[in-house]
Amino acid sequence: MNQKVRVGIIGIKGLPARAGADRVVEALVRRFPSMGITPTVFCDRSTTAADYGLDGVRIVRVRSLPGKYFSAPTRFLASATRALLSEELDLVHLHNIEASFILPLLRLKYPVVSTAHGFAYWRSKWGPLARQVIKLADWPFAALSSVVTSVSEKDAGQMRSRFHRDVVFIPNGVSSDFQPDIAAAAHLLSSIGLSAHNYLIFVAGRIEPTKGADLIIAAVNRLERELPLLVVGDLNQVPAYKSELEQMAGPRIHFLGPIQSPGVLFGLMVGARCLIFPSLVEAMSMVLLEAASLGVPILASDIQENRSVMAEDIQYFESGSVESLVDRLEWVLDHPIDMEQKSQKARDRVHREYNWDGIAARYAELYRQISRKRT
Repeated sequence: MNQKVRVGIIGIKGLPARAGADRVVEALVRRFPSMGITPTVFCDRSTTAADYGLDGVRIVRVRSLPGKYFSAPTRFLASATRALLSEELDLVHLHNIEASFILPLLRLKYPVVSTAHGFAYWRSKWGPLARQVIKLADWPFAALSSVVTSVSEKDAGQMRSRFHRDVVFIPNGVSSDFQPDIAAAAHLLSSIGLSAHNYLIFVAGRIEPTKGADLIIAAVNRLERELPLLVVGDLNQVPAYKSELEQMAGPRIHFLGPIQSPGVLFGLMVGARCLIFPSLVEAMSMVLLEAASLGVPILASDIQENRSVMAEDIQYFESGSVESLVDRLEWVLDHPIDMEQKSQKARDRVHREYNWDGIAARYAELYRQISRKRT
């Protein structure tokens, strides 16, 4: 019988998940109860409804201050305080490097597994001062965590070199049981005058400059063929960038905002001629994995983070280059059979190497090892 382990999870915004590390946590905690792990997830009460729940998962809602610069830090601090004063856990799993300023508090009582989901100061949504402040969190993350993990193989290697300590690479994953809602996606497409297999798609949880949406819009504007582009995601992260994208957009560009239903989102992805993934930096993208798992043809930037996940099973363009994106996009559209073969290989790779069940089991065993050392 597996040892029961009580794990507090801190560092996300809320459930149900909408983007980033929140989606990783949701996928993991859904699987933990069957593995002997009892998860307690600390969420912001402003984003997690009082009546929301998951079987076998305890959700603790904490208060935070409003505002771009105060919401996350006060949520992390409130979560740590609650974990110390009101909870009895075996360990804490901290997600996101920028939350690691609370590690000195957590380590007063608990061993802590800390997971890096990329370096937040890469993102141009933050100003220079904010980036420097966020970067300070690297030190406690590396020095005070009981175990350090990263969802990115590249980042894990960089952290080993920088901090001279072991960093465990545990990738993100995909489920094998989700289904695209083709009918609902078709209804949405019809409402904007489009139909399946006659558009391109770009998807990001939060759209900001490092996601490369401007590259896609510029490329689609230059295509000789009349092929529309769906831009799916939250445009409100960087108001100036939102304005720039809207000014660039011609009649081919359709801004859909965030799609809350996974079935509808997957239905839109399945119906696209190609998903374009032009990120300038990534850790390990859930969008890339999910599109590949659905068998969607993918054209992605050639950054190491993408290549290390998908190898040669998708098509690439030179990162940051509109000219290269236009050239490779024309090739993709002219070679549907080649892209279909690639997409089948990508789907097989993802389901073989990045399955959430196996990844959750790796975390569960890590928790048990730490818990046994503590007793």
